[in-house]
Amino acid sequence: MERVRYQLRSATDEDYDFFYRLQVAAMKEYVTQTYGWDDAVQERYLRRKFDEREHRIIVVEGRDVGVLEIDQMENEVALVNIQIMPAYQRQGVGTTVIRDVLADASRKGLPTTLWVMKVNPAKELYERLGFEVVEETSTHYRMEAADGRHE
Repeated sequence: MERVRYQLRSATDEDYDFFYRLQVAAMKEYVTQTYGWDDAVQERYLRRKFDEREHRIIVVEGRDVGVLEIDQMENEVALVNIQIMPAYQRQGVGTTVIRDVLADASRKGLPTTLWVMKVNPAKELYERLGFEVVEETSTHYRMEAADGRHE
């Protein structure tokens, strides 16, 4: 698959509506299966999460198509959140962004980690990109790609 061209820009307060719509479009099915979905609870949770975190908006051909959140720690790079609008999934956007995160972590000599819900089929993408399950809870897998292990 050809490398997708994208840009990242810092999210602003005006991006919250997009962030919420993206969460509903990309994750509602998995959240519902795992925890159940309550609009009011999700609104409060996502507002707090959006306000407290450093989110980047993934832009392809001038369109906001996703969100990326990375937490650079001393001993790892945590891929905290990557979501792509369903209309742009399976077109290489997520793969390209994740490969860039992995390459950056590799340059720093750090592993990349993430948590994924057990019901989320994105786990297969992460495995293709070199992540392995290193821990599990009743609802999630913690995955890690060691330095230099990505494609």
